[in-house]
Amino acid sequence: MIKKILDSPNRALITLCSALVLAIVHQYLFFDKGVGVSYPLFVVLFYGYMFVFARDRVKAFTWVDLFIASVVLLLSLTFALFDNELFHALNFLTVPGLIILHMAYLIGRKQTQWWKISLIGLAMDHLLPQSIRHWPTIGRTLMKKGGRKLASKQKVVVTKVFIGLIVSLPILIVVVGLLTSADGIFDQYLSGIPAWLNDLTLTPGLPRVIWIIIASVFFFSYVWGFVQPMEYESERRENTHWKNQSVALPLAHRDENDGENSDPVMVNPSYEGTTPNSNLSKPQLVEPLRLDPIIIGTVLFVINSVYLLFVFVQFSYLFGAGVGNLPSGLSYAEYARSGFIELVLVTGINFFILVIALQFTRSGGKISTIVHQVLLTLLIVCSAVMLYSAFMRLSLYEEAYGYTYIRFLVHAFMIFLALLLLIAGLRIRYTTIPLIRCYIVLALTAYVAMNYVGMDNQIAERNIERYHQLGQIDANYLANLSADAVPQLKQFADESYPELHELLLLNQSQYLLEKNDRSWSSFNLSRTIASRELAELRKQ
Repeated sequence: MIKKILDSPNRALITLCSALVLAIVHQYLFFDKGVGVSYPLFVVLFYGYMFVFARDRVKAFTWVDLFIASVVLLLSLTFALFDNELFHALNFLTVPGLIILHMAYLIGRKQTQWWKISLIGLAMDHLLPQSIRHWPTIGRTLMKKGGRKLASKQKVVVTKVFIGLIVSLPILIVVVGLLTSADGIFDQYLSGIPAWLNDLTLTPGLPRVIWIIIASVFFFSYVWGFVQPMEYESERRENTHWKNQSVALPLAHRDENDGENSDPVMVNPSYEGTTPNSNLSKPQLVEPLRLDPIIIGTVLFVINSVYLLFVFVQFSYLFGAGVGNLPSGLSYAEYARSGFIELVLVTGINFFILVIALQFTRSGGKISTIVHQVLLTLLIVCSAVMLYSAFMRLSLYEEAYGYTYIRFLVHAFMIFLALLLLIAGLRIRYTTIPLIRCYIVLALTAYVAMNYVGMDNQIAERNIERYHQLGQIDANYLANLSADAVPQLKQFADESYPELHELLLLNQSQYLLEKNDRSWSSFNLSRTIASRELAELRKQ
């Protein structure tokens, strides 16, 4: 029976269906239920699943395999026999760890000793890279059986859309987490969606369906990573290095029986059709990495769908916060603190997506290009709305609590991001714009501008304006600004806030002490002016 499954041309589909059945059993045993006899029962089922569908990869059994399997079974039985919460918590993590180590040792793509640390790396390789690599295999397997009536080109498109959905999932999780943290009303919108869907047709069984889908994808991709493991380029070069050397040897120096006694030679394509010396004199041209436009378009469509909902929330009430229309129960501080950092992070993620889409996406047909440009433009518009919202939130916070170095730098970074988005928008329309070079020039220019904008003076000036409007000021913070702000602060102290005189003399006294100790080579214009101003202040 097992041999028929392994030799079947539908082996992948049979394995996928079995993974679905195992996932259904998994949710039945564990979903919304306490752990008990279900734990050892599922461990036995999982071992059977791996043994059946990766049987041709299983190495010869040894006493180590029996020992590890016994340890796993005995530890899993503790959930049915005992009630010690500490050991239950430890075993809940230990048993899966031992299982993935055992699978790597027993059916892993490389042979390694069970006591070597490299076994952990091999186990993690099969758990993550090898498994993730086979997510698209699920789509290809389903399309192979369910898409017979589709044309070959249509199958390729559907597969790429499926890959795009998978790629967008982790990005979506991060982005939605940041947006819900940034905005309470948006969080309420999303929280209401599951209940709204349940009221329609999906019933409360939706979480179970999601559980089954995720589990079945994991079970299939995990076992298929053992059945069809990926060989890394570094390992391939290492394994074929000495075999490639034999290609360059003269025929007269080879054994006549080499073809019968040696392993098959894996010839590096770069050596085919060349003499030993010609390969050295003619470097191979490597095509730059390009991503598929359908995959990128799918990612952009999914991300933009969430952003459009968020932008709708922003326009519905958030942009009224400047005139006092804050969400109920939120103060200015809570409103501002809850959002601007998260929104800046989301804008940064969007910028990264923009660069990838603009620089590393393969060009498609005319319709594909238009759709791609529309999606990118929509992403820029949504990012601009988020950036404006973050800018406004930070402005509210500064009005309530004053201006500091951190807040000034965050403001500057937002302006910088806005300019980057503007250049990206132009790049969508004018494809000849050298994006990376423009960004490098802009970054250097912005950094120089930040050095010359007079940050301390700006902070002092804005806090003084706030004092005149609200009568509130953090004198201690202002007195600790650099020498650049001393002349303006002294003028403010003379005209409006005499209490600042003593703080300036106390916190800026180092400039008076340095006045007589500095040599001409240590001359600094701001410090010289500051020491002169403080000397006049001391005489008063």
